[in-house]
Amino acid sequence: MCVAGCGGDSGNSPEEEDFIVELELPLSSFQDDPEVFGQAGLSPNGRNGTRVVIRLDEPFKSKMEAEIRRGGCGGFRFSSADYELGEVKDGKLTTEVDVPTRDIRMGYALVVREPRKDEQPRSRRDQEFDKGTCGDLSTAEPVD
Repeated sequence: MCVAGCGGDSGNSPEEEDFIVELELPLSSFQDDPEVFGQAGLSPNGRNGTRVVIRLDEPFKSKMEAEIRRGGCGGFRFSSADYELGEVKDGKLTTEVDVPTRDIRMGYALVVREPRKDEQPRSRRDQEFDKGTCGDLSTAEPVD
């Protein structure tokens, strides 16, 4: 499972991709809204790959990382990332993941979050307070 990323702006926007998902769900069940909003576009890249384009509505003041996790936005909190996509710089990230688009749209969530300050195991309650946003990739809509 290889992921290649480039944090710069390649000119792509989510609307130019084949599928689009809104990044609008909070990472914490204690929040009504996330601190961050945006969109992600998905497109097949070759036979077994997917290009992922992330654009946040506003660049977040601290470092943000993107990852793809099994499960919907409500069910991933206590597992590790399946695919680490890299740093979202200035609210933008364009990268590729070695998973077919049709597969990644089934049972995965795209998470954009602040990195944890330490890698020590944390309690379940602590993990509820990650700052960021999530989009359920099974809700990705085809772009006209």
